Amino acid sequence: MEHECPTGQPYYDLMKLLQGRNYHIMTTNQDFQFTRVVSEDKLSAIQGDSRYYQCSRRCHDEIYWNKEIVYKMNDAIDEHLCIPPELIPRCPKCGAEMEPWVRGYTFLEGRKYKEEYHKINAFLTANKDNKILFLELGVGRMTPMFIQEPFWNLTYSLPQAYYITINPKDALLPQELSQKGWAIKEDIAAVLWDAAALMSGKGDSVCII
Repeated sequence: MEHECPTGQPYYDLMKLLQGRNYHIMTTNQDFQFTRVVSEDKLSAIQGDSRYYQCSRRCHDEIYWNKEIVYKMNDAIDEHLCIPPELIPRCPKCGAEMEPWVRGYTFLEGRKYKEEYHKINAFLTANKDNKILFLELGVGRMTPMFIQEPFWNLTYSLPQAYYITINPKDALLPQELSQKGWAIKEDIAAVLWDAAALMSGKGDSVCII
């Protein structure tokens, strides 16, 4: 589709590395790029998904697929960068404006949100005693509490866990994980490209952003 942004090469390289492995992906990305390369049962989007709308008032626990209305709004943009008022999405329950289902002041933490966390928690419960790699890709210092700090804690507490972070700026390794981790301060795309070219075989369970 002409409106679609192509999926970046790092996503494909990552999936090459995961082929044949037991893995789960947890992401705070809201751009649904991962959904193009992995089935949603192996994906936990814990900070929402811009493919859905929610009521801005959170008047009910439901989110709505928005692709068609987004395309209509995009096609209707005029020379003043405005759209017709009748195309502004409205909540079918209370009439309030709809907004993307992504982390914000009115983010709906309802059934779908809980399902996303249930998937990653089920994976961790099933694999906590196995050899497991926590691979952190691109987590910055703005919101370390969602992925980075839980990965640190899990790596420290699980006996066979290992942690790798790849980030050109914010690759941090706590002293407590000096024997169970590796911080790579390099470009993520370049590292995944090189790793995909070299990696073969099957092995660890992997939990990834």
